[in-house]
Amino acid sequence: MDLVDVRGVFGRGAASMESVRDELAVARPASVRELAELYVSDVVFDQPVVTGDGVALGGEHRLTIARDGGFRYQGSFHATGLPSYDVAIVTTLEFPIPVPESVTPATGRIAFTAHGRAHGTNEPGDREFRWDQTGSAAIVGSQWAGVRHAQLSYRLDYDTDWFGSAGDVVSFVAQLAGANSLFGAAGAAIVFAGEAAELLDAEQLVLPGLVGVVFAAGAAFALGPGVLIPAFIVGAAATAALVKQRHLEQHERAFADSVFQSTVPFDRVLLTNLVGLGNRPFTTPGPGGTILVNIGCGFDNPLGYTGKGGEKLGLNAPGQLLIHELVHAWQIANESFTPEYYCRAVSTAVGTLDGDMSAYRPGPPTREWGSIGTEAQASIVDEWFAGSLNPDTRDDAQRAYPPMHHSDSPAPNPYYHYVRDNIRTRIA
Repeated sequence: MDLVDVRGVFGRGAASMESVRDELAVARPASVRELAELYVSDVVFDQPVVTGDGVALGGEHRLTIARDGGFRYQGSFHATGLPSYDVAIVTTLEFPIPVPESVTPATGRIAFTAHGRAHGTNEPGDREFRWDQTGSAAIVGSQWAGVRHAQLSYRLDYDTDWFGSAGDVVSFVAQLAGANSLFGAAGAAIVFAGEAAELLDAEQLVLPGLVGVVFAAGAAFALGPGVLIPAFIVGAAATAALVKQRHLEQHERAFADSVFQSTVPFDRVLLTNLVGLGNRPFTTPGPGGTILVNIGCGFDNPLGYTGKGGEKLGLNAPGQLLIHELVHAWQIANESFTPEYYCRAVSTAVGTLDGDMSAYRPGPPTREWGSIGTEAQASIVDEWFAGSLNPDTRDDAQRAYPPMHHSDSPAPNPYYHYVRDNIRTRIA
């Protein structure tokens, strides 16, 4: 390559070219091209799988990951004696996720699994069970700087099917998430890849009466596409009995449609009383095409609620939080999201814990819609709905723009064209 896209190759995880050179143990002088070729080379993790004394079973697992998110997960088990074994292995790749210095360090995990039977001498069949899976996990590419320094570990069961009923799946998730080994103060996502994503089918994770909410290790998690997002209930411990969810009522749909004009698929939207990191509302795709809109204390009266997810009121206009989160429902229905989206969402939530609200600021009204971040897009719409896009004039008597001000009115709202030309033109 004649030119090197430094940001595209090294991402935000590389502090400087000198730090990259030190990390790769390359002597000076070293060209950017040489560093880039080494930095993007595949990383291979290879380990034996050891069973206990007296267990006539052994094996190995090997994981190869690429800069573009591609992976190859291979391994084998061999029965060396009389008994046969039904084997299930879960291999997890654990890596650091960059967070602000004031926040407890966080880790993410990518989980792979394989299961099969190694036949012993007591029955006909292959003594060796082998697997070879390939696929892609977007989080690998988005978190490459950390993934390159990941650690491989495994959990092994050689008698029980871990992936049977919903209760067994939750037990499995609890083992991965337990003892605070997965979620720090900043939070992180666990991504299921390959066969793990297929076996942990969304329908298996739906507990009675709760769509897309999983309880494990004493915490609640909202299920996204291959991702578990830490979720909390404002003012209460997370238990199934305290989680509420429902569809929007007809008058609530009509209220929202005054903004969206039929571009949000309300039949897919489920409102819940959950909140996420920092007691902040969040929206995520759920099983079976559902969209979970989690607004905490706004659940019972979303049209009259003026808070930001907690019990404190008066910070928003009535219904503004619902409109904001429904923009995320619009994004999910009209655009494509990957696990990388959730990493960005977690980073945004972490930033707000430190008082950094830059992700919510849309910038000048001349930017292309696609170049504006997901939270800033939602801010454009909710502040157009409520009035004012000027953070310095929050007082009702001094709003820069009145509520739902159209471009054909006097003193037009320059951000209205995003609502007219984007929000209202894509049919979910």
